[in-house]
Amino acid sequence: MNQPGSMQHAMLPADPARSSSSFWLYQSLGWSLFALLQLLLVGADQPLTLSSLTPAWLLLVLAIGGSLLLRLLFRHLRRHPRSTAATLGWLFGAPLLLAITVDVSHYLLLWPLSQLHPSLNGVFDAQPLGAKTPFLLPLYIFWSSLYLTLSRQLDIRAAEQAKLGSELRLQQSQLQILLAQLSPHFMFNCINNIRALILEDPQAARTMLAHFADMLRYQIDADQQVLVPLRSELAVLKDYAALLHIQFEQRLQLEYQIDPSCLSRLVPKLTLQLLFENAVKHGISLQPQGGRISIQISALDAIGWQISMRNSGQLHATPATAENNSQNNIGSGLNNLRQRLALIFGDNATLQLQQQAEEVVATVQILAAPRESTQLAANQHSSTENQQ
Repeated sequence: MNQPGSMQHAMLPADPARSSSSFWLYQSLGWSLFALLQLLLVGADQPLTLSSLTPAWLLLVLAIGGSLLLRLLFRHLRRHPRSTAATLGWLFGAPLLLAITVDVSHYLLLWPLSQLHPSLNGVFDAQPLGAKTPFLLPLYIFWSSLYLTLSRQLDIRAAEQAKLGSELRLQQSQLQILLAQLSPHFMFNCINNIRALILEDPQAARTMLAHFADMLRYQIDADQQVLVPLRSELAVLKDYAALLHIQFEQRLQLEYQIDPSCLSRLVPKLTLQLLFENAVKHGISLQPQGGRISIQISALDAIGWQISMRNSGQLHATPATAENNSQNNIGSGLNNLRQRLALIFGDNATLQLQQQAEEVVATVQILAAPRESTQLAANQHSSTENQQ
């Protein structure tokens, strides 16, 4: 009969063939135990011969066929949900009807066999009509209860994955809106700065245009991926920083401390740009002399890692929020990032913004791999027709 492993595979839309094979594997294991029980019962009363085993094998084949009919019925019920009372009716009514049907079929098929093979006469007489129903009914009720319980759990899991996918898509859409709001002013400044640079240094202007194009391409495609490798984030961050250098010149100083082991780790897209943009907007740009931004990325263990971005400046807490500096001065971009971290990593990722001496420190700490359901939900386009 069906087991949890087979039904979990059925929820994965990427490989229906694997879920089907899992169902048959566990179905075979369950009914093999039933066959072993039959052998023990027959062997306790008489020697194991072809004649004595024929009724047992015939009952096994019919019982397995009945379980497959139940599977088809419950798959239909899952696609067309009923009330609780109706579901309970099917839970007890269908096994009862099926147990009687298998019992009658077993009797009707065994009778002609006993006529063809006289050695089966005694065996047939020992298999009266109705004798198998009390044995099959609790078995089918147990099978149905287990199947419906596991199916319900998987339906709940599928609903949670669908909700998670919707939330992720919503966060990506909000990020796109945020970028659309911020980009016009930034693009206007970049174009003007590059235009002025053309007269001073045409080669540098061409380089800046290349940075500008790469950064815009990355932002435009921001809704195509939920997670990206850190090395991709660093590449676009360097493009972004190069463009800001035209405006800030020596007022913007950068320092990188990157652990190479973190380059392949996954992070929500545009994480570094949002942290960097916040550091420039609320720190460096407010100081006439400018300041320094230090980007430190380090591994905490085999899975955990941390991104720290330090900038010269001060947090400006309001009285209502002064008790928790880590929540202060977080704009729409950082709020969006915090929500995406929670969706993707759950409680295993945090974003904090704190004042340390004369520096503001934004820290993203990721202590686990992305939740498996995140990637399933983000790519869930298939229906659940292949569920067990």
